[in-house]
Amino acid sequence: MTEKYEIKLNKCSILLAEDEEKLRDSFKKVLLLYVEKVYLASDGEEALELYYKYKPDIIITDLKMPKLNGLELIKIIRKENQLIPIIVTSAFTDKTFLLESIKLSLVEYVVKPIREANLSKLLESCVDILLKNSKTIIKIEDQCFYDYDNKTLTYKDYNLMLTNKEIDLFEILLAHRGNLVTKAVIEDKLYIYEEAPPSALKNLIFKLRKKLKVDIIKTVSRLGYMID
Repeated sequence: MTEKYEIKLNKCSILLAEDEEKLRDSFKKVLLLYVEKVYLASDGEEALELYYKYKPDIIITDLKMPKLNGLELIKIIRKENQLIPIIVTSAFTDKTFLLESIKLSLVEYVVKPIREANLSKLLESCVDILLKNSKTIIKIEDQCFYDYDNKTLTYKDYNLMLTNKEIDLFEILLAHRGNLVTKAVIEDKLYIYEEAPPSALKNLIFKLRKKLKVDIIKTVSRLGYMID
């Protein structure tokens, strides 16, 4: 998964509606590797309550649930929200639902269990929908913003001119915001197709810091770098 998707997902929330407790809890652990928050519902009515309360970015729902099934849940949500990405899971293929789902603008209808490789692609599809519906502008600090779509960093409404390598570096750090990114990880992503001298990353960090008007890139001695 590229930084584009990681950055967006890291700030997203998912509503997971699943009536099987073990599957629900294990699926939540996997989803938290991608997103910031996961809200759990054990039936359709609880899912609807959580949807109204938290307004999640993405919905993943089982088809057959007590009180309110997945189809009924989606129909209610679609009456007020035509844009939210929705993934439906089921233990089997339901031909009747497949016909109904055409009208519901689903990201996908998948048979459980969802493999992690497939999940990654599904979440990328969700991000594509979210990006189409809103600009990805991230607040770095007061008066400092990064626009992922236009690849621009602004400070007090002034655009800072960054090279392609500086943009790549900045996005790598943003994708792991709040966490250390080791020098080895950064170099592996920045210099995939080229040989770089040992001082290349250090010089790139130096130049990027000179252009930035705020001190946001932190050095973790001998290990790597991070953005708070």
